[in-house]
Amino acid sequence: MKHNVFLYVKNHFGVLFALIFFGLAACEEEASCVTDNTNIVTLQFIKLINNEGGNSEEDFQDSVIVAAEGTIAGIPIGGASRIGLPLDPANNTTTFYVFRQVEEGVFRVDTLVLNYRREQSLISPECGPDQHFFDLDTALSTFDSIRVRNPEVLISNSTPNLQVFTCRYELTNVMRLQFTYQPEDTTKDTLFIKRVYSNISKEDLLQDTTIADGDDITVSVPVTRNDSQVQVFLETADAVPATYQVQAYYRQDTFQVADCLPQDRYRLDSAQLWINPDSLADPAPEVTSTTFNINTAVNAEVTIK
Repeated sequence: MKHNVFLYVKNHFGVLFALIFFGLAACEEEASCVTDNTNIVTLQFIKLINNEGGNSEEDFQDSVIVAAEGTIAGIPIGGASRIGLPLDPANNTTTFYVFRQVEEGVFRVDTLVLNYRREQSLISPECGPDQHFFDLDTALSTFDSIRVRNPEVLISNSTPNLQVFTCRYELTNVMRLQFTYQPEDTTKDTLFIKRVYSNISKEDLLQDTTIADGDDITVSVPVTRNDSQVQVFLETADAVPATYQVQAYYRQDTFQVADCLPQDRYRLDSAQLWINPDSLADPAPEVTSTTFNINTAVNAEVTIK
């Protein structure tokens, strides 16, 4: 029996074409069910740093737990700088309680109430309904500051829906002095210190310590708004001179980052080292960082010979 090769190829090509057609149709039907809508609102934490440096950066939270009103348990998220908040698909408002760990075992709780509009549509009989969330707004917030960046809730959003700004106050009224021991007499390889105190503080800043040749100690010295200078005394044991006096001159003003409370700012202008009431020591203390900041290791370096 002879086979018609042309007819064979034609028939099989028709089957192949049908498979490709229905396959593409199935893919198109499946793809048409994909939606960009979601009920997950993206919230990003930004810390506003109340100092003179870079004043904002993403704020990584060590531990976050989110609970929506009416739910039994919260959702532990762990460490993150961005979190997702699930909107209630049956209402136009959702209340969230956000637990953030501020220190070991201590959590801060903030309340956030979001209002929004919902619009339902039918994608297709096969795919079912879809719901669009938009016009997102904050009805209540106990965060330091919050802004709506994107009021439309979509999977494809490149920017977060909400940004929470947390204020970090890093300025301080504490000056940090570093005393370095570099004796001219090499036989005196250790300086014995009875105490370090100031004319402002009621208590000693440091007591009963030593500084070896080439080593240093750092002393934290509180200052006040009512003064523009502070005297710091380093009292030695059986040394000459018996007391070193640092005279530090500073100024105070107010500094504020937007959305944060104003904060006192103290800046060191200069310092002098006296080895007796009438004699200035050489070299003079070196001011290494003018602004008093909790992240500053040293504001001035004092060399003792």
